[in-house]
Amino acid sequence: MEFKQVIGRRRAIRFFLPHRPVERQKIEKMLEAARRASCVGNVNSARGIVIWKDQASAQLIKTITPPLGYQQMQTAPCFILWYHDTSAYEITKWVQDLKNLADTRRIGTDVDETKAEIDRLLKPVFGAAWQQMAVSPLAFMDLGLAVCQAMLIAYDEGLGVCPMSSPRLEQVGKLLKLPDTAVPVCLMAVGYPAESWEAGGQTVKAPFDNLFHEMEYGRAFERDPAVEKELVAAGMLQAPAPLPWRDAELKYLENALKLERRIIAFPAPDPAPADGGS
Repeated sequence: MEFKQVIGRRRAIRFFLPHRPVERQKIEKMLEAARRASCVGNVNSARGIVIWKDQASAQLIKTITPPLGYQQMQTAPCFILWYHDTSAYEITKWVQDLKNLADTRRIGTDVDETKAEIDRLLKPVFGAAWQQMAVSPLAFMDLGLAVCQAMLIAYDEGLGVCPMSSPRLEQVGKLLKLPDTAVPVCLMAVGYPAESWEAGGQTVKAPFDNLFHEMEYGRAFERDPAVEKELVAAGMLQAPAPLPWRDAELKYLENALKLERRIIAFPAPDPAPADGGS
């Protein structure tokens, strides 16, 4: 698919074919895409653990299950736990990563001068603040970029994915033997979609003018009708949800996959009446 069409066809897939395994090669392509993502100073702090459902214990599957993930956890054959490793920012390693960028001609124009500047200017600053920088918004943005690239490769390979909230950190860390420096961020369900690729239509997003500004907050970035028309033709902008036949598809999926009619992974008691009565 063309890149704009991959973005346009991307949906959060919640119904997978449980009987169809995901090829290991396709997961490897996703992981390689994540490895290739941009990251500050080339520290490579984005990490992932692939979990094959048919090889996992019932305890592990229960532990990684997020609250809002009933359909995904019931049907996906594969999951990836994405986490950020703060040890990637350790000052000695980080300085060497920067010097490697100089050696490979990725920063600076003179290798020796660039390395000297790193030692003289950056090393003292980063040395005093690397632990704070390791948990800064920028650090977690790098993981988001990696996950995004893996997700888009999955769609290009004919798979579907659904990023979900982070599972219970302490328990999953122990079961997966994560280092103390690991910060689990999200769980991604991966598999072949049981639902149509449209998945009911393109998700309706907040208005463009509410999200993006120009020069200062409050001055909306004005859209060009010609650009919008171009993106429709390229498949990046598509018919919004819900498509007319979506309700019938959802009923079919429930029956075919033998799913309960709920979205919460764990059965929850009915909430008490507002007035406290019975």
